[in-house]
Amino acid sequence: MENLKIVAPVRSKFMMEEMIEAGANEIYFGVSTPLFQQLSFDNKFQTVADYPAHFSDWEEIDDIIALAKANNLRVIFMANTPYIPTGFEKDYQKHVNRALEKGVDAITISSIQSCHLLNSLEKNIQIISGSQLAPVNKYGAELLKESGVKRISLSQSMTLEEIHELRDLEMELMITGNFGTGSMAGNCRLWESPNNLEIGEGIRTLYRVLSPLNTHSNQQHFLDSATDCSLCNLEDLVSAGVTAIKFLGREAPNPVTLAMVVNMFNEWREMGISGLTIDQKMKITEQEQLMWVMKWVPRFCEKCRCTYKPTAITKTYI
Repeated sequence: MENLKIVAPVRSKFMMEEMIEAGANEIYFGVSTPLFQQLSFDNKFQTVADYPAHFSDWEEIDDIIALAKANNLRVIFMANTPYIPTGFEKDYQKHVNRALEKGVDAITISSIQSCHLLNSLEKNIQIISGSQLAPVNKYGAELLKESGVKRISLSQSMTLEEIHELRDLEMELMITGNFGTGSMAGNCRLWESPNNLEIGEGIRTLYRVLSPLNTHSNQQHFLDSATDCSLCNLEDLVSAGVTAIKFLGREAPNPVTLAMVVNMFNEWREMGISGLTIDQKMKITEQEQLMWVMKWVPRFCEKCRCTYKPTAITKTYI
């Protein structure tokens, strides 16, 4: 458990300080580019629901990296766009190269194309595959390893048994700690654009079904198959070979709330190192964390949103 890394998002110095206080071991971020008005090289719109998802310029990065190094945090740069038009490939390489010159420790990518572009730079780059490139079996993981990937983000639909099969690959395995479903964590809307107010309805949305007789059912989450919590399985995940937990939320409206989630996972990790049982962890958390009582248990525990336990959701996996 002591080797399990907590990977947290950052978009400002304030958010960085919150994540350090919460117990993060690694931080990740992206930097916007003047080449695009809304898009980026890291699969995020430059603003999401009016909140920034990036650092706006490279000058801010020096302070962030210095702060990370002072606190022994590893720095990951996001360059995980799933597709790069041919005309922008050189710009993409320059974008990543600038991050490397600043002193980042690893690069996250989300396409084999990006792997080839980074490998051609002939630098010793630590490559991490993002959630959109998540393998669903050993063969996909082997392909990523052959492409130069050192750490892979796992699909949230993988079971503990399937994850355990990847242990022999001698690769770092990373799961998503909060939110998401399927291979693409956090992809909760059918489509989304900051340029269009008609945002598509998502899998989290409540739906009401109307019949031909004009009767209707109670509102239900018919499309929501998301799993959101892995707290009770941290020891199982480590035994299966998982070495890192990544938290989504560069565009989080409230970095303080996200830091509380990161802190909760950090505390459960520390309690696991001390040998506490799940029941003991829950009792301590109930006494110390108001968010656990008011938000976590009703939203996740009572609704069986367990990512790695047998539930009605996980039993539907093929």
